[in-house]
Order: sequence, then structure tokens, then C-alpha cells
Amino acid sequence: MQKFMVNILLIVLTFVSVSGAHAGNLPSMKVFTDKLLQLDGLVCKDPEKIKDFYLPDKTLVLMVDDKRTLLSNRIAQYNQMKAELRGLKCNSQRKLLTGSMGDSVGYVLVDEISSIVSSSTDTDERQHSVCTYAFNKVDKKWKIALEHCSSLPDYSIRPGDDALYYFHNPVY
Repeated sequence: MQKFMVNILLIVLTFVSVSGAHAGNLPSMKVFTDKLLQLDGLVCKDPEKIKDFYLPDKTLVLMVDDKRTLLSNRIAQYNQMKAELRGLKCNSQRKLLTGSMGDSVGYVLVDEISSIVSSSTDTDERQHSVCTYAFNKVDKKWKIALEHCSSLPDYSIRPGDDALYYFHNPVY
């Protein structure tokens, strides 16, 4: 497993260093990071509206680690979470690592920590990931065409702070 994580890190570092040529283009990535912030604001409040941020299901790819999902299934999960948990608060923190934008295609690579807190069940789940979001311009609007997140251990979360810490953040 340790060799696998080292290989993933090397792939990410290679990707970042190859994409570093586009570092001067990072200020223009604000359009993508702003889209992601708007999306974050809807996840716990009105999941149905997140459809507007993505391409249709037939062309969209959503991956978390090694699992692919449909946008409709993700929305159903968000709605179920909303129904089951009172006092729900969702938060995402992202650090832009690199990105590039053309006339009709762009991407960002981000380091991201997502948090879900609920007062009804004392839920406090956090997930640390590195994510790639690819965007296509459709009718003058940027839409997410690919979202791929790979889980990372978050060493800022102490094991006692989250009952599912080791489930979500395996130590290799």
C-alpha cells in the first residue's frame, strides 16, 4: 500500500510540475473556483440545483477513489442526508494547486477538505482529497465534465475527533 501511495504522490507531483507551465494562468482559474464555491453552497441546502453545474449524465464522469457514480445518485444521497440530519452544516476548503483554461475546456487541481456536521446525530465527518475538475464551456457557461477525487489522510484530524477517522483516512 505504501508503494501505491508513493506512486500516486509521484503522479500528482509530475502532473503539478508539468502543469506548472500554466502557473501564470492561475488567476483566471477564479471562474472555476467560484463555480465550485457556488456548488458547495447548494449541496446541503438545495441539492437538486447542483444539476446546473454539470454536463448531462451521459457525458459526465464523477469518480471518488475507485468508484464512479451518477449525478442523480449523488443528488439522492444529498437529499437523504438532508432528511436524516438536523442542523446540517457543510463546508469545503480548497487550495488551488494548478489549472489551465482554454476557449472551451479547462481544469483545476485542488487540495480539498470537506466537512459535514450535524447537531442531531453529533456527526462530524471530514474528508481530505486531491481533486481534479475538468470544465467544458457549453452555451457560454462552464460546466463540470469530470470530477475525480482521491482520498488522502488528513493528519490535522486527530483520531479521537472523528469516529470514522481511520475509515475515511487509512494510514498506509
